[in-house]
Amino acid sequence: MAAEELTNLGKVPAGDILTNRKVYMVTLVQPSPGAPSGFEDIYNRYWSAVEKQVSQLEAKAGVVMRIFAEGVIGRGDDAMLMVQQTNPGAHAFVRQRVSAGAVFEEFEDTDMFGQVIDWGRCLQSGLINRTVADTIQAHYQEVADKRTSHLTNRLSECILESEAAVLLGGDPNIALPEGIEKFVISPPELDELERWVSQANEAIRQQMADEQARAAAGEAPMPPQAPADQGDAGGSGLWTP
Repeated sequence: MAAEELTNLGKVPAGDILTNRKVYMVTLVQPSPGAPSGFEDIYNRYWSAVEKQVSQLEAKAGVVMRIFAEGVIGRGDDAMLMVQQTNPGAHAFVRQRVSAGAVFEEFEDTDMFGQVIDWGRCLQSGLINRTVADTIQAHYQEVADKRTSHLTNRLSECILESEAAVLLGGDPNIALPEGIEKFVISPPELDELERWVSQANEAIRQQMADEQARAAAGEAPMPPQAPADQGDAGGSGLWTP
């Protein structure tokens, strides 16, 4: 079955939903201290909307029994602690389900995940030699493929018959193992956040263009309009969540 939107659940036979293995896909929106004004409000409303939609889905398709999260190392209490320290919105969502009996499963392989991160950083370091760049790209792709296979196997091995799981990740459109249905949790707040990021970056681009124009005209620069800390955007001056 193709990925189902929450609003379309009424068209799916209840018996099929309850007896099949399924994964509720949730985009792992991260907090960003120091982000331009407006982000924190949308961030909080997003996780509240996720909680509401998943709760509705659990009532129709099955209560969450397994939790997986991309980028989180360890399982159980160790995984919970990592989420608590990095993402309070996700932590509140996960904590409620763990308290109800869900298991926070180990998802990432520590070594493979570390290699993906490090090779990715190498690719972003401004390489000038094509041979070096191609070599790093090949290593990155090799370990990225191995990681994808590992994550797929973890889902297949851990989710038992008729169970529902939550997967917190960056790509809600990723392929799942055969025999596991996918339900995408996509509240309006996610689209709102994407629009907000686009508008915030456009405002920053315009401010940078205005400053360059004023500098070319020999005029004094305008006072900064955005917070000094705009997140990590690779030195571009743009903000990303």
